Amino acid sequence: MFDIQLFGRIEVRTRGIRLSGDDFGGERPRHLLALLALRGELSLVELADTLGIAPATVKDDLRVLRERLEPDVRGSESVVTGHRGLFRLAPERVRVDVATFDALITAAAGRSPERAARPLSAAAFLASRPLLEEECAPWAAEARAEYRAKLVMANPEKRPESAAQPI
Repeated sequence: MFDIQLFGRIEVRTRGIRLSGDDFGGERPRHLLALLALRGELSLVELADTLGIAPATVKDDLRVLRERLEPDVRGSESVVTGHRGLFRLAPERVRVDVATFDALITAAAGRSPERAARPLSAAAFLASRPLLEEECAPWAAEARAEYRAKLVMANPEKRPESAAQPI
């Protein structure tokens, strides 16, 4: 199982090994991991456009990422899967803190404040450090703003006054 952390510094823990920073083979492979963990399945073109690089470079960087995550595993058996130009992380082999955060926010939705407190507290704990805190790319800043807003909007006591009013 690969535990992927996107809140704070990007990190992967698996089989007693922790990868972070340049352990992924550089900035671009690390960003590819973060995008796949954050957004799910993406095409080669979407990845290239988001990172502002050529599709051939994305393919090379995905190969590097696969080698760094699983040095002795063939590409077809990697946790980073690809089929017909679409890439994703094998869902049965990864746990991503952002997915846990989203599940907790969903669990709190529509509950009374008393019943929502526990999942909201757990979500706030997960998000105690900024999403992708060391990444400066525009897509990372957008994701940070999105998740900050999710947490604020999920907690009626923390919403700005205008957002708490019914439309």
